[in-house]
Amino acid sequence: MNAEELKVQLLPILLSGARRGSGEELLILGNDREHSILAALSLTGQSLRFTRPAVPSEFAVEHWPRDERRIVPDGLRRPILRLLDRSTDDTARALALAFEKQKLRPHPFDLPLLDGFGRRYADRLGATAQFWVQRETPAQQTRGYFEADELTADNWTESALRQRVKFLRELRNQDPAAARSLLERSWSGENPDSRVQLLSILLTGLSAEDKQFLESIQKDRAPRVRAIVHRMLGTLSGTTGENAALAACSERIQQSKTGLLKKRLTLKLELPANVKEHEANRWIQEQFADVNLEQLAHAYRVSDRELVDAAEKDDNLLFALALLSSRERRFDLLDAITDRLPDAWGRMGELSDDDLEQDGKEAFKWICALLKPKKWVPASPFPSWSWLHRQMEGYLPGGIMRDVLQSKVWKEQLEPEKKGGSEFVQVICALCPPELRGLVRTQLDPLEVDRKDKGWMLLDILDELENVR
Repeated sequence: MNAEELKVQLLPILLSGARRGSGEELLILGNDREHSILAALSLTGQSLRFTRPAVPSEFAVEHWPRDERRIVPDGLRRPILRLLDRSTDDTARALALAFEKQKLRPHPFDLPLLDGFGRRYADRLGATAQFWVQRETPAQQTRGYFEADELTADNWTESALRQRVKFLRELRNQDPAAARSLLERSWSGENPDSRVQLLSILLTGLSAEDKQFLESIQKDRAPRVRAIVHRMLGTLSGTTGENAALAACSERIQQSKTGLLKKRLTLKLELPANVKEHEANRWIQEQFADVNLEQLAHAYRVSDRELVDAAEKDDNLLFALALLSSRERRFDLLDAITDRLPDAWGRMGELSDDDLEQDGKEAFKWICALLKPKKWVPASPFPSWSWLHRQMEGYLPGGIMRDVLQSKVWKEQLEPEKKGGSEFVQVICALCPPELRGLVRTQLDPLEVDRKDKGWMLLDILDELENVR
């Protein structure tokens, strides 16, 4: 009796319990029934063990994309898993940024263990991670797997949103008309969040040539898109014509003259009585959303510099001007404002990021004008630091970071009797440039392990990732 016969004839009898009358005579050899059944069971089991399974009629084959990135070194795989276990978003973001900068990718075997990290930062981790995240997504909803430097006018719509924004912004700097043309062609296929981010690119090099496109989308379904379009059209119209938003702001700004010999303009922003203190920043952002610096200065017949001087004694109006300066990339003016209002960045951290996002060199200039660590009083809370890391998408400039490490804010975090503070340590380590990590380690050394462990691990892993060759 061969293996196939054992499987066809004896296996059903054994599975049914070898009851009498069920064909058990095929199992019985001699008079010892029990021994015969056990022998048949053993023989059938051994036979099935070496029998090849049947070939399926169909195969589900996954075609993994080609990924030119190097896999992270084996020695870092376990430390990375440990680091990401119950770490903050800032630590995970810093790690993803390092992967992107060094063109590294996680080991494929680690992707199930890094599922949350991969889903959040897949576009920074390479094509393999992007494929893993989208493996169960319907084909019509998936995008291609491209590195940012591989995007062209033909394939840019297939990439992740962040990479498309970066591509279109770079094209806008080189050829504004070409960038606007690509945006027009892809507009109808974008979701509301994508439209908001892509439309903001037109702020760079905004000109009268953009007006026709902006007018065609000013009735967009998304309120945020309509608000951005309205603001851009207002900027293009300059100071001419009626501006309801400017009139609403002017109603809230009180003006007077001060000085004995030489009278100078003084402006003060009055908040509505029903706006609480914790709601002030949001109200200011919304109130000045459709106004620009040129219009505001023209309304009071002063230059933008004189506008800042006139608002010197009023922190709320200075904050409004800081928002306008950031939005319009007037970093020279922002620098003058933050000399008077050094906690402007902390107040910005409470707001949405749509109006304030910067990129590349602009982000560097913006942060240099925005942060004045030597003047920080009072200290800004942790959420503002996390917001700062999101805006920077990288390390702080060395000079500013050195001032941070010498500031009262940071020294208070290093006090031995202070409890907690691990998340603050992690965000500082995430913002720290390579040349100052040794100083941070020295400052962290006296702290308890549970306060410094994650931050210290992050510094070590970033050092090793940046030295992978």
